[in-house]
Amino acid sequence: MAFDASQYVVGDDWAYRSRDTAASERVRIKAVTPRKASASIEVEFLGDDGAGRRLQTVSSARLKARWVDVEAYDARQADWQRIDDFELDSVERSAVLTVYSALIPEDVAELDWRPVENATILKDRAKLTDILQVPVGEILATVQWFTTDDATIVSPAGAVIIAEAACRAHSHTILEHVIEEEAAARHKCKHGGPHPIHKGEKSSPEWEYRWYREHVRPEHELLRQWCGHRAVVAHERLTAAEAENHRLDLLVVQLIKALDVAGDTTQAERFAEEHERDRITPYLARPVVDRPLHWSEMPVREVPVYRRRRWW
Repeated sequence: MAFDASQYVVGDDWAYRSRDTAASERVRIKAVTPRKASASIEVEFLGDDGAGRRLQTVSSARLKARWVDVEAYDARQADWQRIDDFELDSVERSAVLTVYSALIPEDVAELDWRPVENATILKDRAKLTDILQVPVGEILATVQWFTTDDATIVSPAGAVIIAEAACRAHSHTILEHVIEEEAAARHKCKHGGPHPIHKGEKSSPEWEYRWYREHVRPEHELLRQWCGHRAVVAHERLTAAEAENHRLDLLVVQLIKALDVAGDTTQAERFAEEHERDRITPYLARPVVDRPLHWSEMPVREVPVYRRRRWW
């Protein structure tokens, strides 16, 4: 889509900023030269008395708002500068992005990159409270934020706190994600894989291991930390128990088959039936106390009666 330079009218006064954090200066447009993606604009800088001081050619990106709206624009920029209080490193940035992608829908909250990198646009406080299992107001009380017409903008420090709270509330989901990534990284560190930077090339196992140590493992350790030591230990114990149960299940099947091949078919069938009948499933792990049934609620089971011929 071509750039529309019609909004810049010769003679209009605009607010100019040499950089986003600089003070707004009043300028008057003298000439406009449209380009494909911007416009080159000749402006005259005006003093407090309205008199012209000098002429200068600037980019249209440096004209932020019409001068009549400069107070509202300056107030909003002050809000953005106020929440720009924390800079995430690459590991924190990647971990926060992982949590938001896995647990927080975009219609609830999403990361924003401009003008403040890693700020959070909070769209639905009630739904976010349900996800985090923590009142959003408690988080906002500890960080910088401001409101717009349709959303709440939270500082990068708040994004880290939101991600950590989401990890605590849904540790199983995040830890499953970490295990899947570590399984893939283990394979790559042995056999190499598609190069993440040089497309079309294959990386060596040594390169993959260096990449894992420098980028992947620090993120995984941070995610585990956010989940909490107790959640990590419980998840690892559950994973180990499931793996051991699967190993023993395969071993029992092999033993029953060997018993059948050896000729003891009766014992093999009995063990196979018992092995399948007495399985302990999540539904049986906790006893369920039901109310006593009335006799009218008792299930009726019809048993066929076989008449035998009498002999006498």
